[in-house]
Amino acid sequence: MRYEYAIILPKDENNSLAIVALSVIIAFLISCLLFLSMIFFGMSFLEIITNKKIDNSSWLFLIPLSVFTIGVYSSFNYWQNRKAHYKTLAVSRISQYALMTGAQIGFGAALMKSLGLILGEIAGRVCAAFILAFRTFKDDFLLIKNIRWKNVTKQFKRYKNFPMFSLPGDLINVFTNQVPILALGKYFVPNILGNYFFMDRIMNAPVTLIGKAVLDVFKQRASSDYIKYGNCKSVYIKTFKTLVVASSIPTLITFIFAPVLFRIIFGAEWELAGEFARIMALLFFFRLIASPLSYMFFIAEKQYYDMIWQVCLFLTTLTSFFAGIYFNSVKVCLWCYSVSYSVMYIIYLVISYSLAKGPKIIKSGT
Repeated sequence: MRYEYAIILPKDENNSLAIVALSVIIAFLISCLLFLSMIFFGMSFLEIITNKKIDNSSWLFLIPLSVFTIGVYSSFNYWQNRKAHYKTLAVSRISQYALMTGAQIGFGAALMKSLGLILGEIAGRVCAAFILAFRTFKDDFLLIKNIRWKNVTKQFKRYKNFPMFSLPGDLINVFTNQVPILALGKYFVPNILGNYFFMDRIMNAPVTLIGKAVLDVFKQRASSDYIKYGNCKSVYIKTFKTLVVASSIPTLITFIFAPVLFRIIFGAEWELAGEFARIMALLFFFRLIASPLSYMFFIAEKQYYDMIWQVCLFLTTLTSFFAGIYFNSVKVCLWCYSVSYSVMYIIYLVISYSLAKGPKIIKSGT
């Protein structure tokens, strides 16, 4: 329900830790509901979406466990970020991917195939969540002992805007990200979707890696300044400049040389993916800048602005792909998508900067 976004905001650590407890409780309750759903409706749902008879659906019961570990990891991740324990965050992230990859290879060698991929991913998440939880209990056991149910319910009411606005906003964002895959898969040949999906994974990798690293630092320092001074303008501007410098040269290289680079690195069959990367270079440039700074909406507790923006982005994305489908051109689709998404990111940055400057205080005359 996105309460983990609020963990970093309270001045009092007791309130912050109460939100950690609240987030873990919600993750547990939702996981229990999912488990019951899998018992009664799992097979029916699976057969509806696959349109065929399923003989083995035992992996469905791993979904509740996976959801719970995601919730626990996310909750303790935000707490450790609040404490500025960046080394612990890095260790948990590295351990997660190392164990996940190792387990998947091991399960693959044991001929467990798709189930092995799922188990490996869950193992990595459990490991990362355990590292963060262990550090929290080790350092803050006395604070944890002082958590009271009354304070947990108080924080539930205090930060109700997070499930009201952040949760639907994030769900809309998920749908928006699926529009290109659904549209390209339905209206164009499979080769187009394959090249787009490959390009998207390659281009998103550095954005995700750099974005998360910058976000960890930005949200801790920005929220701290916002609490102390009522604004975090200086941190915002410094982060913005750093991201622009970091992304400018890679974007320029991608725009000029992407088709050639994809052909050399991945093979001639992926040159089309390189052409798609060239078209999408502008979008990924603004995504790298805007993604870490988007946390400003949560620091200022203006989540409804973010939700409205997500709705507009969804409609803009639909319009872009309708235009490409109308002209029966995948490049028209992607150019419209890239340019319109970039414009939306610019609007996003303008709004987030205005929030970083703090609330406007009107001084009355004497």
